Amino acid sequence: MILKSFIDLIARLGQSLAEAGWHTGAVRFVSTLAILLCVVLFAWGLYWLTRAILSRVLRMVSSRYKNKVGELLLRRHVVRYTSYLVLCLIFNAAVPAIFEEFPAWIGPLRKLLVAGILFFLVRVITGILWCMVDYQSEYGQNRQRSFKGVVQFATIILYFLGGIVFLSILLDKSPLVFIGGLGAASAVLMLIFKDSILGLVAGAQLSYNDIVRIGDWITMSKFGADGTVIDITLTTVKVRNFDLTITTIPAYNLISDSVQNWRSMSDSGHRRIQRALNIDVTTIRFCTPDFFEALGKARALEAFIKPYLATVNAGQAKSEGEDSRKPFGGLTNVFLFRRYVEFYLRHHPQIETDPKYTLMVRQLAMSDYGLPIQVYCFTRTSVWVSYESVQADVFDHLLAMAPVFGLAVFERTAQTDLRSQGVLPLIGKPDGD
Repeated sequence: MILKSFIDLIARLGQSLAEAGWHTGAVRFVSTLAILLCVVLFAWGLYWLTRAILSRVLRMVSSRYKNKVGELLLRRHVVRYTSYLVLCLIFNAAVPAIFEEFPAWIGPLRKLLVAGILFFLVRVITGILWCMVDYQSEYGQNRQRSFKGVVQFATIILYFLGGIVFLSILLDKSPLVFIGGLGAASAVLMLIFKDSILGLVAGAQLSYNDIVRIGDWITMSKFGADGTVIDITLTTVKVRNFDLTITTIPAYNLISDSVQNWRSMSDSGHRRIQRALNIDVTTIRFCTPDFFEALGKARALEAFIKPYLATVNAGQAKSEGEDSRKPFGGLTNVFLFRRYVEFYLRHHPQIETDPKYTLMVRQLAMSDYGLPIQVYCFTRTSVWVSYESVQADVFDHLLAMAPVFGLAVFERTAQTDLRSQGVLPLIGKPDGD
């Protein structure tokens, strides 16, 4: 209303100047220039007023309700583009009044302003969508899920539709004409947007099937990826490997190829130990009463060996006078060692003993490296550093305890060892000889 009053006032002043004898062309030019200046000042003032009010309201809401949405809207410049949108709307409404004396200019100027309105409207909508992505990734309850790929695709579609609408306005044709014409170019469009389309399908499947989230530890040997997912976009997934390098994987390959996700292990708070000790088969012996007696003197084995000692004492009472070096009960030192390893694991504070987590000590098939005694159990932590520490502590203890049971861990003999023992001849002479 205020702007219309100023325009009417300028029009009356121009009419008065024309009646006073001014040249008609000069009066029209001066009037148009004055109206244009008036509209520019009014629109610019309204732009700053709108921007200041919206910014202040969003900051007040954010500070009062502890809500970060206002800050995110400001960060994504939604307020700025909204103000530009208001500015374009004002000029679009004022163009007929400004260029009333120059009607040929009205059509082209309004088309340009419509283009501006469409552009800033799309920027406002996409800005709001990206604010939702920012809020979900920074403050959402489920921050691991990423909708960035979907928003990227929606942004492309919005700009694409905005361009079609602008062309339809510019050429005075229906948008359906351009959309229909795209059918003939569908093959070219499929080729151009192939990665985007595959990425959108893959992103939807990744989200719906919950295959990969931000923060997951994944392994894909094909791409040399072994680390944490740090970003999921429309076409790619970024993985920060443990050596701090970045591997970029096409999103579609996470659907078409095999990917190992360690999330379940991390969420369970447990991690598997599956490692074997190779026992030298030449050190495997039957147990004798003397052997049991020697084991019983070891304080570390006191709780473990008591049941076996009771059986040994009962057997000795029945067979006094026999050679104590004879086998007793058919037990072997490797059998006792396996039972001791299981006993040790079940009493270890960092090894899970819940029945749903398998704990066993088993023999594997004998090989050229001896008899493998495998430890299969789960730790009570899934943190990498803590897990490695627990695993090392377990095998440090087992390596130290194997000789107590008369067992030796197999170790391949090096050629230098054979030469030092005179099995192989020395090649050359030592320096100084």
